Amino acid sequence: MPLPVPTPHPRGPLAGYRVLDLADEKGQFGTRLLGELGADVIKIEAPREGDPVRRSGPFYRGEDGPETSIAWWALNAGKRSVTCQLRLEVGRQLLHRLVAVSDIVVETNPPGRAAELGLDYATLAAVNPGIILVSITNFGQTGPYKDYLATDITAAAMGGLMYLNGDDEHGPVRTTAPQAYTQVNTQAMVGAMTALFARGTNGGVGQHVDVSMQEAAANALDNASATWDLLGINNRGPGLRRMVGGNIGARYLYETSDGWLAALSAGGLFGPNANTLIDWLDENGEAGELVQPTWRERLSTMTPIEPEELLYLEERFAAFCSRGKKLDLVTEAQRRGLGWAPVQSPSELAACEQLGARGFWTTVHHDDLDASFAYPGAPWKLSATPWAQRGRAPHIGEHNADVYGELLGLEEAELRRLRLRMVI
Repeated sequence: MPLPVPTPHPRGPLAGYRVLDLADEKGQFGTRLLGELGADVIKIEAPREGDPVRRSGPFYRGEDGPETSIAWWALNAGKRSVTCQLRLEVGRQLLHRLVAVSDIVVETNPPGRAAELGLDYATLAAVNPGIILVSITNFGQTGPYKDYLATDITAAAMGGLMYLNGDDEHGPVRTTAPQAYTQVNTQAMVGAMTALFARGTNGGVGQHVDVSMQEAAANALDNASATWDLLGINNRGPGLRRMVGGNIGARYLYETSDGWLAALSAGGLFGPNANTLIDWLDENGEAGELVQPTWRERLSTMTPIEPEELLYLEERFAAFCSRGKKLDLVTEAQRRGLGWAPVQSPSELAACEQLGARGFWTTVHHDDLDASFAYPGAPWKLSATPWAQRGRAPHIGEHNADVYGELLGLEEAELRRLRLRMVI
């Protein structure tokens, strides 16, 4: 797709705030969001090897390396990078000097490890009473599972997300995109912003934000938790259907000649739009018995129907969809007042005219590669203090001289000594 024209960076709503990012995948996307809202986000990395995410594929042009990881690019665009060896006392002292001039610290160490590194809230608050420490862990700082190991897939399982995907035949399945990581990133940033707001009302004192990936996943279960609490019913993975209140409804995914479309309640055959859809099916010779007045009356008034009757509706609608192209079907459905949508692949998203018209895609120039790439933008627009993509992901320690010199007043001779001692 053609790349949008880059625009100057506006002053974002978090301009003037500084964030220290010591996070892994559980926090790097969230800190990127803070940076795109204007905060100065400084990624703290280990000297030489850098952050472990740099070794995560896929890699640009298949060339493995710490600067070609597309995962690294996606999670860390717009940040600055400094190196600091936190296993050394002098490195921890250096970090504390950065904490003294920062607003938020985001870390993802296992419970107890942060204190060993001098990253616990008591230590950081002694350095800077206004600091907000966001600690993101698999299961939180307390509880019987606090020391359990986890990844996105295990957190999605223990948070209940996986149980709601799949079907009875195949069992629970993982959502391909890392939903537990995404949920905990966004929830952690909500916590950080809430603490930042609270700091402005309580005399400038910060606080500790304890974030659990399991709890973030469990917070995204739609009506499943309430269904159990109120009705004693477990919603489960309904496959191509949707489950509400323990009841499996009509299919909502249907195959077309070139893909899939989503259409709740058999496309609208069960509800106030039933006659509209029946007429459309009839125009194409696919309505069958549905043109009969008794069917029209029962479907338009949502009179309960038997399972075999629901199956008949789905068969008529599936046959109709299989003959058309998804975008043609969706366009005509929307014209007729039916809320259908195409199931879009990543390549189709990149070419989506709606996203293009909204300016969702942004251009990021990678000067080291002499190439520009399209990056996804924000899902919201602020009229006075806009979101902005603020550049490519940093190289390892790319901003050591700028950050340590600008913020801490270290001169090149001192930086050289720190490099020789492998502190930075």
